[in-house]
Amino acid sequence: MSTASWLLGYGMLSAYCLAGCLMEHFAVFSGWAAVGPGEFRRVQTSQGHGSGIVYVVPKTLLTALVVVMLAAAPEAIPSWPLWAGLAALGASWLSFAVVQLPIQLHIRETADGAAIARLVRTDWFRVGMMAAHFGFAVTAIAAS
Repeated sequence: MSTASWLLGYGMLSAYCLAGCLMEHFAVFSGWAAVGPGEFRRVQTSQGHGSGIVYVVPKTLLTALVVVMLAAAPEAIPSWPLWAGLAALGASWLSFAVVQLPIQLHIRETADGAAIARLVRTDWFRVGMMAAHFGFAVTAIAAS
């Protein structure tokens, strides 16, 4: 595979995943406060399945792509922004697993407005890590 093909795929998937993260943060999580307790579980579950397909699956592919690029990409692509991007992705996944997911599971059961606000507040770390990853992807592309 050519260097340009690696970089095109990496750049497109990185931009897509950043957009998905921003959509989830600003459009999905922020809207939960407007849903009544009686319908909340159905709405949250439905949106969660949609986010899984539209955002989590591509983010998983992006993480795998970075690992493959570190092992097999042409030497014209510098490795340090790939490593830094992988660290940012790892921090984003860790934040999801340790912070956001437990809050989301609590919210699914309670529709607690304070927990929704806490989710939005703590999600900024994940958003920041995805933005950092995108910055490292742009750096890798520009340096190649």
